[in-house]
Amino acid sequence: MAGLGLGVIGGIGGLFASGSNNRSLSRLLSKDPTYTSNPIAAQRMGLASSLLNARMPGAAAAERNIYGSQANFMGQVNRNATDSSQALALAAAGQGQANQGFENLNQQENQDYQRRYGNLVGAQEGMIQEGDKVYNDQVRRFGDMAQIRGAQAANRSNAWQGISNLGFGAMGLGMAGGSSMFGKMFAGGAKGTTGAAGAASGGGVGGMFGGSMPFIM
Repeated sequence: MAGLGLGVIGGIGGLFASGSNNRSLSRLLSKDPTYTSNPIAAQRMGLASSLLNARMPGAAAAERNIYGSQANFMGQVNRNATDSSQALALAAAGQGQANQGFENLNQQENQDYQRRYGNLVGAQEGMIQEGDKVYNDQVRRFGDMAQIRGAQAANRSNAWQGISNLGFGAMGLGMAGGSSMFGKMFAGGAKGTTGAAGAASGGGVGGMFGGSMPFIM
């Protein structure tokens, strides 16, 4: 009879432990961290996109210098040329120098564009990586949730099994003559009814907790 009584008490403890474990798992799930995309990646993407088609820094000033130099050269030609043939030859030379200046500037701007395009590609790769991190974190969180929900379901199943075992234990205890010792613990039916009879009249473990099952969450 003592073994039956200890088994019943252990069953009650197991029911409360199942409920406590499930509540702890729910709190753990609510604190599962979520990865958010780094805002710096989006800022880099926006900056790289806006600067892609911008002119190279200093390109406008270099262009003005070329035009200014060409104008000054032509002014000197007009003042110093002795005849039209000399003026034409000097003007052609000045135009050639200006054309070379524009060509050099164009090459510099092309190189600068490639640099800015590389920045854009790097920013795009950064955005892709951040998106992958967010997705992988969502997969991880889903896996965590599935494991926790599975553990909670197992705890609930064990709790219901414990209720069943507790009922049989109470009946066995009553049959073994232990109703005088544990009658009040399992009574919930008519006043003065104990043991298995009390459980059959609507009491049992449920009556002990006022009709609620706090250990099944």
